[in-house]
Amino acid sequence: MGTYTIIYLKKAEMAEEVNIFLKEKYSLKYERYNGVDYGIFYSQEMFDEDLRFMNEDQEGRANLPHYQRPIIRETYYSLLFGPKNCFGDIGTACIKISCISEEDIETIKALQKFSTTPEFNKYIHFRKSKNLERLLRQDL
Repeated sequence: MGTYTIIYLKKAEMAEEVNIFLKEKYSLKYERYNGVDYGIFYSQEMFDEDLRFMNEDQEGRANLPHYQRPIIRETYYSLLFGPKNCFGDIGTACIKISCISEEDIETIKALQKFSTTPEFNKYIHFRKSKNLERLLRQDL
């Protein structure tokens, strides 16, 4: 499974704003589906698009076939972030820091640069985040 960093924003609703800031300031490239950028921090917009995909898209409907459609928001939220979840919530970023993938290197470098800015303290809930110091000390 590995070791992960989970970075919490001070306010979950700032995820889209922070993703835009990071994309513009550090020239990050995000995947985009149906008009939604899938940035570093999981946003409400991403959740809404994921839920739409699970309920309306043929491929999405094939996932979790034992759940009757439509899957309601509360059920989907519980599936993603319920008990035994160790990967965050809306307003978090989850990044593997053991056996770092090639695709995460640019993200980690951007977060390391971001950590030296005043905006970092404005947005990031440092004490609630897990393994953040380890991520910021990564030698890439």
